[in-house]
Amino acid sequence: HYAIKIHKTDNPKYARVKETVLAEIDVINQVEDHPNIVKIVEVIKEAKVVKPNGTSYDVFCVIVEEIYPGGELFFFVKNSGPFEERFARYYFHQLLDGLDHLHAKGFAHRDIKPDNLLLDSDFTLKVDDFGYAAPHEGKTGTGLMDSKIETVPYQAPEIKEDRPYKGTEVDLFAAAIVLFINVSGGPPFM
Repeated sequence: HYAIKIHKTDNPKYARVKETVLAEIDVINQVEDHPNIVKIVEVIKEAKVVKPNGTSYDVFCVIVEEIYPGGELFFFVKNSGPFEERFARYYFHQLLDGLDHLHAKGFAHRDIKPDNLLLDSDFTLKVDDFGYAAPHEGKTGTGLMDSKIETVPYQAPEIKEDRPYKGTEVDLFAAAIVLFINVSGGPPFM
């Protein structure tokens, strides 16, 4: 069994989405050799998907990943409630290991949230969705970034204030919010 992400060519934002998806594949290929990072099985570029009813559509990319039957960490916490400290620490440690590997490879994730943290059949955490990942030296090579991205409840103050930021630092800020949610069952800033 595999998870499949299909990206259609008829998307109105096709050019931008294609650039983002190809960048995501590039990042994952460079960092996926870690137990806390998702694994890509295959990438199929430019394909035609034929539905059972005979209709078809063109896609610019199909990403085949390992399947993660434990689901998203978000739903696990939502459905089971806050974790005991030992479980929160267990997942936080795995998240930090995955981020450390990503950062050591030269990238910042920039969208850490429970929805992008998957659990495999052994309930090992896997960091997923590298669509906002970027080299942590930034576009200018100064180590600072200025794109206003990330999911708002997980954004570091410097992103909300439109100030330049270090990608590795905003990843850690978001990871701390994930830890807070795992322990309390809800976000800190509501």
